[in-house]
Amino acid sequence: MFENSILYRKEYRGNVFIHSSGFGASFRKGMNENAFKGRFWETSIFYTRELKEIKTTNPWYANSKSYVYGKLNDVIVARVGFGGERRVSRKPFQGGVEVNFNYGGGFSVAVAKPVYLYVIEYTGSALQEYQLAIRKYDPNQHFYENIYGRAPFSDGLSEIKAYPGLYARAGMDFEFGNYDPDIRSLEIGLAFDLYPVAVPTMAFNDPRNLFAHFYISFSLGKRYN
Repeated sequence: MFENSILYRKEYRGNVFIHSSGFGASFRKGMNENAFKGRFWETSIFYTRELKEIKTTNPWYANSKSYVYGKLNDVIVARVGFGGERRVSRKPFQGGVEVNFNYGGGFSVAVAKPVYLYVIEYTGSALQEYQLAIRKYDPNQHFYENIYGRAPFSDGLSEIKAYPGLYARAGMDFEFGNYDPDIRSLEIGLAFDLYPVAVPTMAFNDPRNLFAHFYISFSLGKRYN
């Protein structure tokens, strides 16, 4: 927040992160109220998956494509919200590590795109007894035996459904390097996304209202006046 006796009032940072169910990126811009606390707004987007997802292939076809059996939807989450930061320990003037606690919350929307598959279908024709067809995954009709593999991601884009909700998160931020306007930090924390309407992800699991993530984030940014 400051270099020697200079207080930098404004800052921004970009982040890339991995979490317990996927990966994503975020951007944060804020104002330092004093040398010990600040406030900011943030936005992020990330891909999330079920921990039980296992990729497989059809063993009866050598060139079959990989897919996740039972997966109903690909889910991407977007957030926008506000938060604050509190200093836990200062960095010594010769450089070192500064520790900050930060928290945020706001709006979250989960975007679910149905999974489409290449399915082996019986035609009854003497010329071509079987054919490959692109079908929306249906757990009552599509099984290991007749699934050839995952269809292109573009299939199902017209059927995207949004699930609005709220999120909250908190983390410890470890900033390292010399005292200067450049920001380089590592953050670890927990985040929760809550949706009033449950989001369907896997055919054999109940739809979920709550998603909890442990995350690790790396940030680069700058402070300025």
